[in-house]
This record gives sequence, C-alpha cells and structure tokens, in this order.
Amino acid sequence: MSFKVETKACQSPDLHCEDENDPVVSHIEQEPNGDFKLAFYVPNIPGLMDESTDVVIRAKQRSHVVAALRQIRHLITSMRKMGATHFLTVTLNYSNIQDRYIELKKNILEAQLPGIDEGLFISENCVHFTFSVFVLLDDEEHQRALNELQACRSLLADLKTPFQVKVKGLEVTNADPSSTRRLYGRIESPDLQKFADRCFAHFQRTGLCTSDKYHRDSIQMHMTIMNVQFRQAAMKPGDTFDAREILERFGDFDFGTIQCQAVKMCALRSRTGDNFYKITGSLEF
Repeated sequence: MSFKVETKACQSPDLHCEDENDPVVSHIEQEPNGDFKLAFYVPNIPGLMDESTDVVIRAKQRSHVVAALRQIRHLITSMRKMGATHFLTVTLNYSNIQDRYIELKKNILEAQLPGIDEGLFISENCVHFTFSVFVLLDDEEHQRALNELQACRSLLADLKTPFQVKVKGLEVTNADPSSTRRLYGRIESPDLQKFADRCFAHFQRTGLCTSDKYHRDSIQMHMTIMNVQFRQAAMKPGDTFDAREILERFGDFDFGTIQCQAVKMCALRSRTGDNFYKITGSLEF
C-alpha cells in the first residue's frame, strides 16, 4: 500500500518533531527525483486496512514522511486502546493453591453473606497473576511479542530462580471494602516482583502493550479471587459487593507456596468452561 503525502495534511506542529534515533525513521530513503520514501510494516487496522501489509510513504520533504509515519502510528495506538488480545501471566493453579482456594470459597459461601454468590468466584483452574496486557493485531505482532518475551531472560541474571511465590492474605481494589468490584489474594515474592517490574517496563517500550492509564512504576502482584465481571449475566453498571465480612473473617488466609518456573503468554477470551486460557508461548527458567 502506498501513500502520497499532501503538504497540507502535515502541518500539525506536534508531528514535525523528528527523532533520528527512531529505527523506522532511519530507513527513509531519498529517490532519484528528490522525493523521500519510507517503506515499513503496518498491522491490520480495522476500518482502514483489511489486512497487515507493508506501507510506502512518499513526500517532497523528509519531515512530511516523518509526520505521516506518526499519524499512522497514532491510528495504531488508538487501536491498542480498544481491546486487549493477550496477557503475560504466572499460573497459580497448582494443587496446593487450588485446594486452599476451594476451601476459602466454600467457607465464604457457607457464611451466606449478603450479595455474595458463587458467580463472583474465579474457577480454581484459572487462578493466575498478570504481568502485562497486550493488543497484538496480527500473527507478526504475536511473534514479535514472543521474541520480546525470550529477550526478558536477560532480566533474570541477578535473580534466584525458580521464584518462590507465597500467596497469603486478602485485599480489595479500592479503599472502601463495603463497595468493591474485586477481591484478591496477596502475592509475596521479592524476586518475582523485580522480574515483573522489569518485564512490564520492557514491554511498555515495545508499543505492544495496552496503554497504562495508571502510569505505574511497579506491578501490583495479586491473585484474583472474586470479580463482579465473572457474573456478567446479572451484572449492572457500577455493580459492587461488600467484602468487609470476608476481610474480617479470612483476611489472613494462607493459600500456600509454589515454585514459579515459567511465565506464559495467553490469549484472552480463549477460556472455555472451567479450563485455563489458551497458552500461546512461554519463557521457562
């Protein structure tokens, strides 16, 4: 696909700032007629391009090529805000964690607390901890994400693996446990925390992640236990539950300890029934 850039379309001043260290910008070529050209890969953009392709930008001035490149990137960035496709995770569905989780779920349900029902709970087969969330628009981006995951091996150099991971204690997403949407199990693992933060920073630089609206420097490690989204059929906008009694009775609940030997890339919306998400790649250590 080829784009011929009109000068008028490139007058927005915020698009003229050229970064000579940008690896794509460095591939701009000058043609014999004096025009400038840039060819680069663009993933599928619904509504604009039906399939992934190589795009060619041509313009009279080099700065206009850069401006057009940035406009296309803005479109791709907008797409990454529309819906995640994959996530990087540590699976926690080990038998000892599962058994303790089932015990906690049983105890909570037997307490017959107002507004608490089985639909709020995650399946014991699906308990996990999420590192990062991605929007991978095609197979090439998926492969790139897997390559970047393998590159994260270098981030393990000063850390002791496998990671010892302890899941103990409960917490909610907000400061008001009487009206919350999620209940978590706390994860304790200093080295895993360091690795998670490094991976998060690494993938943020790739442009493959969803935008981080919280602008975090550190990942909050937790295992989801209850979430109002799990009972979507009955969920209303702003739906919450009261977790005060749960925290009072079971706030120090100990789920046990596991040895983490891998992080895995999984496809969102690939879970069927009580099965875990489809695993599309991994980094083992």
